Amino acid sequence: MMYRTEVKRALGVLVIATFFFGGLSMIAAEKVLAGQPKATLQLQGQPQSPTVVNVNKATVEELIKVRGIGPVIAKRIIEHRDKNGMFKSIDDLTQVHGLSGNKLQRIKDQVTV
Repeated sequence: MMYRTEVKRALGVLVIATFFFGGLSMIAAEKVLAGQPKATLQLQGQPQSPTVVNVNKATVEELIKVRGIGPVIAKRIIEHRDKNGMFKSIDDLTQVHGLSGNKLQRIKDQVTV
């Protein structure tokens, strides 16, 4: 019985210490962030605007800038374009191996024809 009481007391002290030191680390983090220039803080809170790329004119390097398109898919897009001609609509990209409907939905706002 005495052992249980000591364990409970030790756990209680541990919980209190965790809250105390956790709160101190949060206060320290706030002070560090407060010391940064305001422009930096504003940029961190704003999402980056996506790159819009014309898939009928883009190079591999330009296609890679689109979030969700890597070097392999970029090469496939260009190979498909060279073999079959220009894309008539964005939905034609589903003909490229590796560009499924789900991936197309994720990149649709970043590409144009």
